[in-house]
Amino acid sequence: MTFTLRRQRAALVAVVVFVILSTMPQAARPARAADDDRLAGIAKSEYRARRERLMAQLKDGVVVMIGAREDEFGEVGRFRQKNDFMYLTGVETPSAYLVLVPAGTPDRPARETLLIPARNLFQEKWTGPQIGPGAEGQAAFGFQEVADSAKLHDLLNSLFKASGARPVTKVYTIIPHGSTADIERETGFVAGLRQNYPGLQIADVAPVIAEMRKVKSPAEIALLQKAIDITAEGQRDAAAQIRPGAFEYEVQAALEAAFTRNGAERPGYPSIVGSGLYSTVLHYDQNRKRIDAGDTIVVDVGAEFSYYTADITRTFPATGKFTPRQREIYQLVLDAQRAAERAFKPGQSTLAQLNQVARDVMKASPLRDRQGNTLERYFIHGLGHWIGMEVHDVGGYGDLPVGAVFTIEPGIYIPEEKLGVRIEDNYLVTEKGLVKLSRAIPSEAGDVERMVQSRGKAGGTAEK
Repeated sequence: MTFTLRRQRAALVAVVVFVILSTMPQAARPARAADDDRLAGIAKSEYRARRERLMAQLKDGVVVMIGAREDEFGEVGRFRQKNDFMYLTGVETPSAYLVLVPAGTPDRPARETLLIPARNLFQEKWTGPQIGPGAEGQAAFGFQEVADSAKLHDLLNSLFKASGARPVTKVYTIIPHGSTADIERETGFVAGLRQNYPGLQIADVAPVIAEMRKVKSPAEIALLQKAIDITAEGQRDAAAQIRPGAFEYEVQAALEAAFTRNGAERPGYPSIVGSGLYSTVLHYDQNRKRIDAGDTIVVDVGAEFSYYTADITRTFPATGKFTPRQREIYQLVLDAQRAAERAFKPGQSTLAQLNQVARDVMKASPLRDRQGNTLERYFIHGLGHWIGMEVHDVGGYGDLPVGAVFTIEPGIYIPEEKLGVRIEDNYLVTEKGLVKLSRAIPSEAGDVERMVQSRGKAGGTAEK
């Protein structure tokens, strides 16, 4: 990224934060915080406000959540806290638990308790120093109470069994769904609650947290912007490695090196570098093919920075020059994306409406496949999705609220021509319209060609 682009990026971040702050109620604005009052780049006061907001919505029960354990990642995985747990606490200590008792719970005062393991000095020789329960944990994490996780069973008994106070009859926790539910720890935790406390109502807290996570705070937007800036460096370095005869994994190596060099903890999802036929496979991530002259290469990647991930796609020509057919398809995809951008109306547009705009552009184009069909049939996925702590972040899609961040990513994939094109950018919703957070990453066909032609110039660093 050039010095000029860095100045533009700094100015954009300032504008974005100003816009969000100016549209937020005074009470919702985060307090300024020194670096030592932050956890993973977010003020402790913001985590506390999230917990208070959750409890205000769930006054008919208590919230109990479990964090990730070190052994869930095996020998090759780096510890990463569960997203919902991290969103509410900022705590990365393994094997933690969270118990929230809202105001108004029968016979009990409002209470928030973080439970973490007692320090084990022998184990810390392997995993590094940890923060222990008690005053140390309260100061470090900004919690009212930080207890030893060995006391979880006693705490749950005090809530759900009669012992001088009426037992709580409802608990909100994470209830896993989908194909992996049987092997997730939360499933066993829920089963244990059912066994130990017959008659206890158990409700899923995830949908409530999902709606909270959908709207980003200024601090979250700043972390997303950093992830996007790092991803920009990755895309630039990826382009500089593309040439006939190179392997897709060489491109992957260059872009992921840029992520690490610029401070990202990891890719937000498996990097996609698909050339030729694989440019038409949406989630191809093997990245083993040799790039051939005449290929288009879809590079769909995102750096994760402090638990927030970008999601940016660019499509490059192997030789540094699109063929006439490739350039026509590329321009049509770009036109569809820009039409969707222009169609956005604050407070009115839905993602489904923008999706239809993009499809209409493709259908109206004179371009055809070999059978004479219009090309919208080759746009085989939705126009976009939320991004945040997950690359396909949580929350319903009924509207596009101020503070949401989402992708606009039209694509055309024609397997019989071994030709795939996707262009994906990240957008912030404000009261005045969309702010394209990834606008520093070129997307015009000529600019993309020049990125590939800049071979040998990789190795930049994102703005700090």
